[in-house]
Amino acid sequence: MPHYSYIALDNSGAEVSGRVQADDMGAANLMLRQRGLRVMELQERNRKEGFLGQANFSDWLASQRSVGNASMIFFFRQMAFMLRAGLSITQALELAQKQISSPRLNLTIRLILLDIQSGQSLSTAMKKHPVVFADMAVNLVVAGETTGDLATIMERLALHLDKKAALRAQMINAMIYPVVVVLAAIGVGVFMVVKIIPKFAKFLLGQGKPLPPSTQALIDMSDAVRANGLTIVGTLIAVVVALLVLYQTRVGRRWIDAALLRLPVLGKLSTTGAMAQMTWALSILLRSGVTVYEAMKITASLLGNRVYSDQLQEAAGKILQGREVARSIRHPRMPALVVQMIAVGESAGSLDHVLQELGEYYERLLEVAIKRLSALIEPAMILVIGGMVGFVYYAFFQALFSLVSGR
Repeated sequence: MPHYSYIALDNSGAEVSGRVQADDMGAANLMLRQRGLRVMELQERNRKEGFLGQANFSDWLASQRSVGNASMIFFFRQMAFMLRAGLSITQALELAQKQISSPRLNLTIRLILLDIQSGQSLSTAMKKHPVVFADMAVNLVVAGETTGDLATIMERLALHLDKKAALRAQMINAMIYPVVVVLAAIGVGVFMVVKIIPKFAKFLLGQGKPLPPSTQALIDMSDAVRANGLTIVGTLIAVVVALLVLYQTRVGRRWIDAALLRLPVLGKLSTTGAMAQMTWALSILLRSGVTVYEAMKITASLLGNRVYSDQLQEAAGKILQGREVARSIRHPRMPALVVQMIAVGESAGSLDHVLQELGEYYERLLEVAIKRLSALIEPAMILVIGGMVGFVYYAFFQALFSLVSGR
């Protein structure tokens, strides 16, 4: 469908300009008159793109960049504020574009404005940019357009992204400390095997006396690691690469995600994080008027763990067949509390409120679990590193005492 640029006068006599999309020039003229505009100039625009699908190099460069979570939160909150203040969607988008620093989001808003000026709805225009606006955002905007309460929807979207970022940050923070400590332990072990133990071994073996079993075992281990170091490193790299390749497949990712859920401590942490995200997203969607079926499918696409994502996809199909939500989501890895509370919410007709309370409960539970994990990891890692260093000291002091005693 061709695009037309126009210059017209509005009811107050002020000159306005913009673009419309119509089948032909006559349809474009009629569309503008229906808006109450007096057309002064109307011409078809050349739609040939200037650089790799974009109007120019600057737009192409902007389209290759990502949009940060903070920029999206700021945009939705800004839109909510302006819509509550009584501005139209077009006016709110025009003002938002001037405040957005993200090049990709700025370009996207500009393209959305052109689509809206051509007569498309906001949700339809947003749907053309799936990289920037996820299915959840588009479906919530559709619900907001239906109910006429877009301001509330924009505020809920900002709140959802804020919660999602907070949950992700908590999970990352929970993993950073253990990883750093484990790497430190590996570094200490490698340094001792490569630098410290060989020097002591050279001295002790030069005495020509038999060594205690613990000292000999330590020296043998050091020799084995140094002799097969490249093989060990290569094997570890191969295993990591194989797991990454496997994770890219549907079956492999489900298998790995299922294995993660079975881990003693991290499995429970992953389950808590997934439940917090799932119940919170479902509550926002249902409160906004999205059907249970659509809410399940959208939330399934948000969850990172394939076990829960696939279960929600299957649950959506069962709900479409008339089954209850609680029965549909039942799974060995789905916490019994979630299933029971959803059943209560269905019976009472307050499923969205129950899900919101579940989301808040699991969010608090996640915070407590992360603090507890951090408190447990620190002494555990101290014991591991202390045990490594202590064993080395014990083995060599035992050898020295053996030499001194002449035995």
